[in-house]
Amino acid sequence: MSENFWEANLPSSNDDDEQQKQSVSTVTKIQVTLDDFPVSNWDSDNDGNHIVWWYNQNRGEGSRKTLDYFKSKSGISKISTKADAQKILDSVITILENDSVEGVSKPGYDTESGSGTIDIHGPTSIGALFGGWIFTGIWCSVSFLALIFIGGPALADLGTTDWTPTDGIVIDSGVDESTSSEGGPTYCLWVDYQYTYENKTYSGYVVSYSQEDSCNSWSEDADEKYPPGSDVTVYVNPDNPAEAVLENGFSGLDFAICCVFPFVIIGIIMLVSMLRSTFSTLKSNFV
Repeated sequence: MSENFWEANLPSSNDDDEQQKQSVSTVTKIQVTLDDFPVSNWDSDNDGNHIVWWYNQNRGEGSRKTLDYFKSKSGISKISTKADAQKILDSVITILENDSVEGVSKPGYDTESGSGTIDIHGPTSIGALFGGWIFTGIWCSVSFLALIFIGGPALADLGTTDWTPTDGIVIDSGVDESTSSEGGPTYCLWVDYQYTYENKTYSGYVVSYSQEDSCNSWSEDADEKYPPGSDVTVYVNPDNPAEAVLENGFSGLDFAICCVFPFVIIGIIMLVSMLRSTFSTLKSNFV
C-alpha cells in the first residue's frame, strides 16, 4: 500500500486546526455588562434575578433556567457582591454564546414588541410577593367587609327608585348628639312623619335605608331640612304601604358609601396586580 493512500485519506493536523478556528470564529460575542442592568448594588439574590430574567427573556419558553441553576454552575451560594453577580453573568453569557442564540437583546429591551421600550415587569422576589399579598389581603378584607356591611342598605335604597310618591307631613325631627370613642361629637338625624296612601294614614320614620342609624360628625343641623310641620314627599312601597322613605333611589344613598367604593376599586386593582406579579415571578424563577 502506497504512502499516497494515507496522505489522501487522513486529514492533516493543519486541517483540524483550521476547522476549529472557523468554529470558534462563528461564535457571536455578547457585549453585555452588569452596568446594563437596572441595579445599583449587586448584594442580593433578588438583584441576580435580573440577570436570570434577561437570560430567560432571550431563550424563550423552552429553555428557562432558575437563579439556583446558575449559582450552582458558578459555584456560589448567595449573591452578596458585584463579583458574585459577574460570575452569574459570565455563566449566562457563556451558555447563550455556546448555544448560538441569535438576536440577543440588551437588558430591558422588549423582545416581543421590538419597540426598544423598558419593560417595567421585572423579576420580583418571593419575599416581596409575600409582603405584597399580606398587605393586599388586609386591604381587600377590610374594604369588602365594609362594602358588605353597607351594601345591603344601599341596595335597599336603589330598590325604592320606583316607589309611589305621596304627600306627607313632618311630625317631629331632631339630631341626637353623642361622643364618639375618639372624643369628637357624633350627630344622628331622626324624623317622624305621617303620610296618606289610598285614603289611609300611616306613620314613618325612615329617611333612607343607608342613612338609618347612620351617624356622623358633620350633620349637626341635619334636622333643618325636615322642620316639624313641614310638608314633604314620601315614597311608599305600593306592595306594602306601611313601608316608606323620605329619600328614594340614589338620592337616599349615604355619603359614606361613596367613600368606601374607591377603596374597593383600589383593592381590586391591587389584587389583579399581585396575581400578575405572582405568575410572572413563578414563571421567571421556577419554569
